[in-house]
Amino acid sequence: MKKIEFVFHETPEAGKIYEIKEGVFWFPMPLPMMGPDYVNCYILEDGQEIALLDTGANIGDSKKIWENILSKNFPKKKISSIYVTHHHPDHIGLAGWLSEKYNAEIICSRTTYIMAKMLSLDVHDKVSPSTERFWRQAGMSEEMLEVKLKARPFNFGDGVAPLEKGFKRLTENEIININGVEWEVRMGNGHAPEHATLWSKELNLVFAGDQVLPGISSNLGVYPTEPYADTVGDWVNSCERFLKQASDDYIVLPGHGRPFSGLPQRLVQLIENHKAALKRIKEDLKYGPKTTVELFKAIFKRDINKKEYMLALHEAVGHVNHLYKTGAVIRDVTINGAFIFKLK
Repeated sequence: MKKIEFVFHETPEAGKIYEIKEGVFWFPMPLPMMGPDYVNCYILEDGQEIALLDTGANIGDSKKIWENILSKNFPKKKISSIYVTHHHPDHIGLAGWLSEKYNAEIICSRTTYIMAKMLSLDVHDKVSPSTERFWRQAGMSEEMLEVKLKARPFNFGDGVAPLEKGFKRLTENEIININGVEWEVRMGNGHAPEHATLWSKELNLVFAGDQVLPGISSNLGVYPTEPYADTVGDWVNSCERFLKQASDDYIVLPGHGRPFSGLPQRLVQLIENHKAALKRIKEDLKYGPKTTVELFKAIFKRDINKKEYMLALHEAVGHVNHLYKTGAVIRDVTINGAFIFKLK
């Protein structure tokens, strides 16, 4: 297998457009206050029109950046369609606005649209009882819980423009045509349900979204909407399926980070990374039962700071859920409502 190599060696400039191949453009959209520095958006020429893939979040100057990119680089081209890889705000956040402003069709998996629509309407001014229960089950400390319960929670709709016009569905193994090029749709799971990836043998390109990232592993968070989800199992299974059709010829266009080659090697790394984390959890539990939060060090191999805490909590739940589902561990409930795990 070929080692992983980046197509661009320089650090990309957010808001600047880069040509990957003729008619295929990448531009990093800034993500103020949302974690990564930028999310990758893509533009594909489609005859006399253009197709977009992923949109950035509905925050900051994102709308103005889109308007500048489109007017400066594609002033005479109409947007034919807006493809969305998955339902997270940094990917679908401006799809509704772009669809309305430019009269363009949103194209994504059914789960992507329904999840985004449902979560956009689920607005809370204070933490819901189900979320508090979820945090307690994970073993969040009373001190941290007190702080979180006093703060207004982040609502999905805070970063997502209204989705009003409906969508066109993408399905597994579907072939779509953009500018005369065929793209095969392959669905992944784990990071987000029914996450679409697009594969072109003709161009040797893969739009991978957040299903395959360079440098970091995709977050496999579990949330109160589906508190017992096995995100780790779903994600490893997806990577193993993708590995069967991956080749070193492909250039991967990820949702974050720089485009890269070496897809088979990267998939193997990602699979082994999470299997190793699961093994470390079992090793740690040999010394006695632990809550999810108490397993942070075993999972992530380092201390977790306050900024990372919530992402770490949600991903850690994904790991213990997998071990519980597969029968590797059993769990009891403490007097405070926390799940405590021990080896079977």
